[in-house]
Amino acid sequence: MKRLFLIAMLLACGTVFATAFLALDRTSARMLTDAKAHTRPTIVALWSTDCPHCKKNLELFADMVKADAGLRLITVAAEPLSAEVATSLDRIKTPGKRYVYGADSPEAIAFALDPKWRGELPRTLFFDGRGNRIAVSGAVDRASMRKSLGLADPR
Repeated sequence: MKRLFLIAMLLACGTVFATAFLALDRTSARMLTDAKAHTRPTIVALWSTDCPHCKKNLELFADMVKADAGLRLITVAAEPLSAEVATSLDRIKTPGKRYVYGADSPEAIAFALDPKWRGELPRTLFFDGRGNRIAVSGAVDRASMRKSLGLADPR
């Protein structure tokens, strides 16, 4: 019964989700994580709805992006689109482009995002806007995030 309800809700809200999320395949995942494609400091946050540390990172990233217009946030849910994915990001008021895993296998998408990634979450890719990329697994703090993005410490 819960499954039928969820399917009905997704169908009813399908147009809202369709415009808010982009489905990621291995080709778009490789393009998304190409350091040369990011000309300004960018955070690509890999997360899932059942990961508490992911949500803490997303809250920090959302706060940082709201405070710094030069910083960009891109979220990638390491799962298919669901109502819970959408409400999680909306609850945190997460700005930026939103991706979910698409039709390719999850392993193929994960490898395309980061060949060194073993699937642990949260996983964050920091791009400094000058062609450099740093990948971090686990919770991050504001200072390490700024350093990874090549941003000065605002003291």
